[in-house]
Amino acid sequence: MSQPEPPDTAPPLPDILIFSVPFHPSVGGMERFAEDLAFGLTELGYRIELATRTPAAADDNAPFPYPVTRVAGLVELARAMLRHPLVVFVGLTFYDVLLATMLRRRIVLTHHGPYSHYGEARRFTAGNIKRWMSRFYDNICVSRYLAGWLPGQPLVIHNGYRDDVFVPSCGPRPPGSFVFVGRLVTEKGVDLLLRSFARLRGMRPDVRLTVIGDGPQYAVLVALASALGCAGAVTFAGAQGPAVVATLLAQHACLVVPSIGYEPFGIVALEGLAAGCEVIVTRRGGLPEAVDGFGWVVEPAVDPLCETMLAVCAGESHRSEPGLSLFLADHQRNTVVRRYAEAIAAFVRQ
Repeated sequence: MSQPEPPDTAPPLPDILIFSVPFHPSVGGMERFAEDLAFGLTELGYRIELATRTPAAADDNAPFPYPVTRVAGLVELARAMLRHPLVVFVGLTFYDVLLATMLRRRIVLTHHGPYSHYGEARRFTAGNIKRWMSRFYDNICVSRYLAGWLPGQPLVIHNGYRDDVFVPSCGPRPPGSFVFVGRLVTEKGVDLLLRSFARLRGMRPDVRLTVIGDGPQYAVLVALASALGCAGAVTFAGAQGPAVVATLLAQHACLVVPSIGYEPFGIVALEGLAAGCEVIVTRRGGLPEAVDGFGWVVEPAVDPLCETMLAVCAGESHRSEPGLSLFLADHQRNTVVRRYAEAIAAFVRQ
């Protein structure tokens, strides 16, 4: 006589509220992380609600496979928190974490920056308080570099990239074609890139640079390109969506990430590798982790960046197989989401 099948004793999947102050239609790394995490956990069968303080655009009807609650104050946020026993924070926002603590929610903090502004010299800051506060919760950092800012031993899970969007292309890539993708702000180092590019152009007049992004420095950088005498070889393409960025990356030989400030990880570097580019990053924050030996790592200065760009023009490469394919597979969106699901389950079991 056959024995009956044992009952399914697997614990139910946690019911989760993801709270991210920035979210669609705002554009940035944290917004993309929140969207990818919510989407991936929903695909795995979790019941997800996402709460944000970012208002919807008037003409935006973007569909999401999970409810998105746009809160204006603490009362609305408290109601959303009370609907879920577990709250995953995209970044530590002080009063919101205190609110979740008072409501006796289980809290997981994901960290996407050191809570310190580039160039800040004060010793007593809100960032210091946030870093001290993190010791009382479960923590996940997007890089080993970032984990070094926080007390204890936070779990490290690298960011992932959208492998359904950023794929290699067999199309032609002019050997002297360089591209930047990111916000046009001081810490992203676009002025450093322009100065290095202008010097490179003196040796290789055929080189070209495309700057994808927008921000407060847009006009300043356009003027700098003109002052450096390289405006005719630089295209400012403005801000673009992921699909257009992927298409443009596939048309360039090399992505440059010239950050001079704190860079928690650098998803754009992964995207460049996945799109088939050579990738040059500066030795800042988590950027070396984002290329892991498959890209070029340089000091953020004109001479080393120019020399490396010249080497790329000459056909030198740091891309190597099969290691690069394995590295990228390890950072695909679904792979990273599964790591988060495993980490959350482990925190809940504690």
